[in-house]
Amino acid sequence: MSQSETSERASAISDTLAAIVLSIAALLTSWASFQAALWDGEQAASYTQAGATRVKASLLATENGQQQGLDMFMFTQWLNAYAAEDRPLQDFYHERFRPEFRQAFDDWLALRPMHNVEAPHSPFLMPEYSPRLAREASALDKRADAQFEEGQRYNSTSDAYVAATVVFALSLFLGGIGQTFDRKRLAAALTLIGAAACVFGLVRLTALPTMSL
Repeated sequence: MSQSETSERASAISDTLAAIVLSIAALLTSWASFQAALWDGEQAASYTQAGATRVKASLLATENGQQQGLDMFMFTQWLNAYAAEDRPLQDFYHERFRPEFRQAFDDWLALRPMHNVEAPHSPFLMPEYSPRLAREASALDKRADAQFEEGQRYNSTSDAYVAATVVFALSLFLGGIGQTFDRKRLAAALTLIGAAACVFGLVRLTALPTMSL
């Protein structure tokens, strides 16, 4: 085979390889961009859900604070009646305690706190005092944290797909610019580097989770 024929064959192989690299890189770029957009959408949805859940938790916490403030006020009034030895007034306030607080108060009073130094200093320190709204607000806060962390994971996945598109863009650039050089060895070298970049990007893609519509 003559040197001219060898050169032409090498050029044809280089052109074919470049076409394959460009085609695969273009396809993978589209796929990675599509996946990045999907994961970005999930991230936005998770952040929105986390924000809405946080608002609900805040509203419940505010309402709980108001109810606990009422419990403290009523307990203070009961203490004043107790100090004045006004039993009817004590009963008046006791009957108007919220059920959640009344249970804790009764259990606390059964410990004879006025004479028992081991008793909690107030019924608010009793294990029985666990307002429902406080528990619900805490649960919603935890859910909001989980939703936000989920959004962070989605964001990381989206970023990884964006990084893959950069690698494929490099592959497209090298595969395309290599064909503009008359020096066949340089063109072949650039094409091979582009192919390597494409393979590297493909390996990165296989390690990422995928999402469908």
